[in-house]
Amino acid sequence: MNLETHTSGLGVLIVYDSVRSGKRAKELCDRLGRQFTPDCELNLSVWSLSALELLPPLAQAAASEAEHAALLIVAVNGDKPLPRLVKSCLHRCARAIHAADGALVAQLHGILKMNEEFCPAYDCLRQIAHHAGVQFFSEVIELREDELDYSLEAIHERAQPNTSMLEGILRRD
Repeated sequence: MNLETHTSGLGVLIVYDSVRSGKRAKELCDRLGRQFTPDCELNLSVWSLSALELLPPLAQAAASEAEHAALLIVAVNGDKPLPRLVKSCLHRCARAIHAADGALVAQLHGILKMNEEFCPAYDCLRQIAHHAGVQFFSEVIELREDELDYSLEAIHERAQPNTSMLEGILRRD
């Protein structure tokens, strides 16, 4: 993906699952803008994952917006699978950015960096990028020490996806 060739502006479509993840996706855009395209304006189109899931006309509008984008950033919890309707929308968006030699960036939170490739959202987004023929990048946003939840419920919730994955691996042998 050549970000420097876009002189009038770089279209970026952001899909996020929470206000915090949307803010972090915007921060990523700001970093990319400063690094790759200092003279280029970023044209952001920002969509809530829940809105895309609940309102099909919004999903269609997001896919239309993707036709003007070169970058699709999906900022979601890495441990949670993406809803079927959202996956369908993201497939359409990824196909639309293909024409601009675009890329899909998975910005994952709620996981540890070392577990990234085992998370449902990572695998799903990587497959979407592959099927659309666009480049795939990922970034894990680990919580700061003061944001970590050490309650038994939170520890159990974080361990559950890994336990299920390990059980599946052990059954194959």
